Amino acid sequence: MKSFSFIHTADLHLDSPFSGLRQVDGEIANLLKDATFRAFDNVVELALKNKVDFLLVAGDVYDAADRSLRAQLKFADGLKKLAVAGIRSFVCHGNHDPLDGWIASLQWPEEVHIFGPELESVPVALGGEAVVLIHGISYPHSQIDDSFGRGFKRQGSQPFQIGLFHCSVGSDPAHETYAPRTLRELVAANLDYWALGHVHANRVLMDRHPFVGYPGTTQGRHIREPGPRGCLVVQVDGQGAVNARFEPVDCVRWSSSELPIDDLETEGDLIEALERTCDEIGDEAQGRPAIVRISLRGRGVLHSMLRRPQVVEDLTERLRETGLKSAPPVMVEQIQVQTNTHIPLVVRRKSADFLGEVLRLIENTRERPTRLQEMISELYNDRRGRRFLETPAERELLELLNEVESMCVDELVTEETE
Repeated sequence: MKSFSFIHTADLHLDSPFSGLRQVDGEIANLLKDATFRAFDNVVELALKNKVDFLLVAGDVYDAADRSLRAQLKFADGLKKLAVAGIRSFVCHGNHDPLDGWIASLQWPEEVHIFGPELESVPVALGGEAVVLIHGISYPHSQIDDSFGRGFKRQGSQPFQIGLFHCSVGSDPAHETYAPRTLRELVAANLDYWALGHVHANRVLMDRHPFVGYPGTTQGRHIREPGPRGCLVVQVDGQGAVNARFEPVDCVRWSSSELPIDDLETEGDLIEALERTCDEIGDEAQGRPAIVRISLRGRGVLHSMLRRPQVVEDLTERLRETGLKSAPPVMVEQIQVQTNTHIPLVVRRKSADFLGEVLRLIENTRERPTRLQEMISELYNDRRGRRFLETPAERELLELLNEVESMCVDELVTEETE
């Protein structure tokens, strides 16, 4: 079999609005407005750079059934650019952009195949050799029943066969369930590669025959879509072995970070820690502008100050002023304060109340970690438990004990102790 390559992308959500920003600098606002389009442009450039044989788009090209003309034109322009280079494109529509939505009358190149509402199979010849067969289907409506898309199966003589499908595999609380399938059902279809869409995170469910995976969305659109976003560049060798690598194509990156205040003593310490957090996030963004949400946690002397009127707003404004001047810029979306009253544990351990007794017990256990291991050994040594539980190391037990201590203080100390 002739070796070949392709790009697997999904969930472009072109022209999707960004949400959750209370205040955005003009330059960042313009960047966000075009972010989904620029991410798709990056997919096209990646395909051209790698000289792939074809592009797969596994649904949700657009953000809504009432898709904008701008989004449709941008998508068509990108596929035309690929067609000029001899790269074919295969597209299916998902629950966000079903076929019954508004579709502009546009001329599509012969190299573009958009799957219809019935399952169909399209052969791909490479160098005159019948190598690939792509099975796909588009959502006719946004709401479909569980029978939708049944019937994917190997057929024909092509040695490598792909399923292009927008669906839910297993359960995922972050996404509504559409066309639910089990991994066993996909394996039973006897295909070589499942190009899936719908889940917005890059997720590989099986890395060998068949390969089953989601590339994730190409551009994070809010704080619940943090980290790199991109597509899969797939190489298939002459024996049909798959090598899929994730390539980020996002042009703006979202990030969440937690900052403990326990060891911070002054407002200056806090500002330095916040600026250091923003710098680290900027370094991790791989040259892209970053939007960050910072959660302040823990117990410390700064807790009372953080509860004063206007303090959080002033800190946010300060970080935005400095962050937008950095290269690349770092935009603070929000600072969340989830701190608690500072409690001198050394003193509280000596108190005669219930909390003092609990803290002393925890401290005694911390000084004798083997005692804790003995206490839980029955659970981890039981033959029924060994199947699911791995005996924790001493370091892990001490970390867990620290968390228990913090939870006890949080629950047993009220704000009146300030």
